[in-house]
Amino acid sequence: MWPFGKNAQGRLEDALKDQELTAKLGLKVSVKDKVASISGQVPNERYKNLLKALATGINGIEDVDLSGITVTEEAQGAGDQAQSGAVASTGTMASPVPGGSAGVAQPAADPSALAKAALAGIKQEPGLQNNPLDVLQKGSTVVLRGAVDDQGEFDKARAIALAVPGVTGVDVSGLQVIANASALNVTDKDGDIVYTVKSGDTLSHIALKYYGSAGRTSYMKIAEANGIADPNKIRVGQVLKIPGTTQGPDQVLA
Repeated sequence: MWPFGKNAQGRLEDALKDQELTAKLGLKVSVKDKVASISGQVPNERYKNLLKALATGINGIEDVDLSGITVTEEAQGAGDQAQSGAVASTGTMASPVPGGSAGVAQPAADPSALAKAALAGIKQEPGLQNNPLDVLQKGSTVVLRGAVDDQGEFDKARAIALAVPGVTGVDVSGLQVIANASALNVTDKDGDIVYTVKSGDTLSHIALKYYGSAGRTSYMKIAEANGIADPNKIRVGQVLKIPGTTQGPDQVLA
């Protein structure tokens, strides 16, 4: 979960709720072996592009399985948010198109093109490509969440996103600067951040790596997340899930 506050599945669920076109579809999500499986009904084939873009913008998700998606013009609630001829804030058109229905919001050919372009640019930057980052889109704003190693990388990530043609703003309110964030970005099959215990490690030492604090609140958060009754007893090779916080570790852990 670190440094996002939720695991990969939870963040994808939130992304679907935040996206106007998918918020009312009631889609189901699961993440296993770094593959996001999405099931439910969508109004037309174009929605599949949107679902793929949303999922692959989440750190810890490497592929998307849409075999559980059924395309139907009658998907409940799909047409509630748009009127014919209106342009939605997500850059989508709500007018009739071939294969669509009047009054049903129709996603553009690539409704998350700005986020995809920003993500591609970030992955091409050596100092940024391994950082735990989610790259999403709201309208013409690119949303960056997660962590980078230093202020220089923070500024670089923002500049790359802002340089994408069509982007009018970059939301970095959920982006943190955490030393060695890229080295700590190791995910398990569920897309959660994990750490493998090494010789000489203690929970307080591990907490210091992730939260910048070795205090009891920090290391007990890790202990509780992994069902460790005695924080003094961890073993070499043990894989620990690293819980996150919605406000950022430095603000709530001591």
